[in-house]
Amino acid sequence: MSTYIAVSHLQPKEGLRDQLIELLREFAVSMHAEPGGIHYSVHQPIDDPSGPLTVVQAYSSVEAFEEHDAWMRSNVPSLAALLASRPQPPVLHRQVPLSGHAKESFSA
Repeated sequence: MSTYIAVSHLQPKEGLRDQLIELLREFAVSMHAEPGGIHYSVHQPIDDPSGPLTVVQAYSSVEAFEEHDAWMRSNVPSLAALLASRPQPPVLHRQVPLSGHAKESFSA
């Protein structure tokens, strides 16, 4: 079974980082309830606490991603209000098989 990954980089407006993280928590709760959602996490740079947040999402199928994306479109205005620049749609990626080692998979 393939896993599909979407990665987003979100630069919060100055002073709105905590609000953005709270909104992403709400998005995570919604995504965790989606049957095709496998993983949702938010990361920040170690050396730049004001740098962009990176959102990593994993889905069981392209259709699962598209369902989430349709839900997400209605939430773009609340997200955009907290960002320093217009949010870009995430690009969906499919894993490239390498050696078959378990650590190549998010489900490991």
